[in-house]
Formats: sequence, structure tokens, C-alpha cells
Amino acid sequence: MKLKIAMAGLAHSHGICFLRPAAKVPGVTVAGFFDPKNREETEAASKEFDAPVYSSLDDLVNNSGAGILLTAAINSDRADIVIRGIEAGMNIVADKPLVTTIEDLDRIEQALERNPEVKLHLMLTERYNPVLVTAKSLIDRGEVGEIVNIINMRPHRLKPKERPDWMFASAQYGGILNDLAVHDIDIATWLCGSPVDEVLASTVSNKRFTEYTDFYDNGQVMLRLRNGCVVFILESWLTPEQYPYHGEMKFIIHGTKGQIIADPQNNEVIFYSDEKPIQKVPVISPAENFVTDPLKYFTQTAYDATLKTNDGLEAQRVALICQEMAEKSRA
Repeated sequence: MKLKIAMAGLAHSHGICFLRPAAKVPGVTVAGFFDPKNREETEAASKEFDAPVYSSLDDLVNNSGAGILLTAAINSDRADIVIRGIEAGMNIVADKPLVTTIEDLDRIEQALERNPEVKLHLMLTERYNPVLVTAKSLIDRGEVGEIVNIINMRPHRLKPKERPDWMFASAQYGGILNDLAVHDIDIATWLCGSPVDEVLASTVSNKRFTEYTDFYDNGQVMLRLRNGCVVFILESWLTPEQYPYHGEMKFIIHGTKGQIIADPQNNEVIFYSDEKPIQKVPVISPAENFVTDPLKYFTQTAYDATLKTNDGLEAQRVALICQEMAEKSRA
């Protein structure tokens, strides 16, 4: 496998977090960088990976020789970068959220339709979370029965002084549900093997960080999937400063035959049922991770990727609908 990865947009560290392990995969090289809005980060990456900085996006796309375009640009800037890569026939790895508006998502989908050979990987990394892989294994074996509801909780610590200014401008950031709930929407549909049928409720508010007037620090979503499962999603930037984790996620799955609590912080999966004793289920290591899965997806025709192009697009569209609905309800 010989692959060259070029990176346009270094506004979020998630991009470099992908690139470092990717560059260690045999046959993978880093072809170059472009981001005039984050020059310090771009120069640092250029030195770390011994790859040039290009003068423009077109220069990077046309002259780097890369077949993969990676972006972790400011959220609202990603659409134009992604579309330029798609039109050049480059496969895409994009940090989430992919876009901040439904119009930009439509533009990307149209570009993909014009270039059906191109694959897009949205960095929905929870599909490779060992506790969720373990939970899905229990569900797929029928241990839980019919899934009735799922509760996904994703609190985060904000540390606003360490955040960039664009995060507190809604047009650039795109909102808490678009940014965080995209993970939990995807996980719910993946666990159930069923798409979202209806957004039942969606809300956002700003309760703690009220000095930021164009920012929401918490959001909640209620979805119904096509198979009837109801999903509750809670997102926030409310984790206290003294809490031991950046954010203590929890995933609770209730079914007709049992209940699962998946706890990533403690690397535990607990299964409860009527007849069996409480089980601390051995956690499964996923066969692939958030780097190897897209690289194989891009290069192996028969490879069945954990996360495919349409998976990311569908989760992103629902997240945008939830964000828009929540903001309209406050208008």
C-alpha cells in the first residue's frame, strides 16, 4: 500500500491525531500542508512530518501528488476544502462536523455524485470504541432482545480560555449538537442497524458560559429510529474543572431481554437480564481503528469498512436538522 496524505486545515488537533498514526502505516507518506489561518500549527506540522507547506489549496491539490485529503479546518471552512478534493478525485478524511449548514452538506453530496469513485471518511471515532464494539456484539447476538431505547451522554470540559475564538461564533462553529451529537446519532443507528426515522425533539441553551452570547453549552435530542427504538442524547460543555475526566461518557441500552451499560472511562461493559447473573462482559478489541479502517476502505475494493461514506453523511444530516430545530425553537 502506497498512499500520500495531504492536509488542508489545522484548526483542530483531531487532524494531527489522525495523521501521526497514519504516517506510521507502511507505505503511507505525508505530502504537505496548507492553512493560512493557522500558520504556526502548519509550520510545526511541516517540521514534524518533513513535508512542505503549499501556497494555496489548488497548489496542494495539484502538486502534492496526494490521493487523500485530510482536513481539520475551522468547521465552516471544511465544505470548500472537501469539495475541491472530491473534484480532484481525492479520497477524503474529515474531522467532524463535516459542515455547518445543510446547504454545504448538499453541495458535498452533489460533488460525490459527480465523482462516484471518491470515498469520504468522517471521523466518527466511536465506532472503534472497544466498549461500544462489545455492546454491539451483545446486541447482534440477540442478548438484549428488541432494543426499546438508548441513552447516550457526552459531557465535555470547555476550558474556554484554551479554545479558539471561532468556537464561540455559531456561524463558524456550527453548534453543540452539530459538533458533538453527530457521534451519538451515528452510534445509535449503528448499534440498532436502523436509520433515524424522525427527530422528536431537540433543544439547546446556554446556562453556564453566558458571557459567550453566540454559543450554547448544552443540548438534548430525542429521536425515533425506523425500527421503533427511541434515542435520548445529552450533550454539554458542563464538566466541572475538578472532575477527573474531560467528559464522562455513558451509553445505556434497554431492550426487551436485557440492559447494557457501556462505560468508556472505566473500560467496562455491564449486562443485566432477568435470568442471568450480572455480567461484567470481557471488552472486545476492534479489528480496525479510526486510521486503518479508512485507509483499507480507500485501497481495498472488497473491504467491508466499519464506517462508510453514507454512514457519515446520514449522521451529519440528522445532526444539522437537530441543531436547526433547536435554534428555531429559541427564536
